[in-house]
Amino acid sequence: MRKYYDNLDDYTDTSPSKLMELTKRIMPAVIFTSSLFLMLAICGALEVM
Repeated sequence: MRKYYDNLDDYTDTSPSKLMELTKRIMPAVIFTSSLFLMLAICGALEVM
């Protein structure tokens, strides 16, 4: 008896790509660094006033 596959998930690869894994690891650091830089820039601009 042959098994017939009805679900397309049996044939597709659903694992995340290497680029997506790298992006998930790097984005929090980028957001933290840019927000820290923005906060320091605003404090510097207010100090100059």
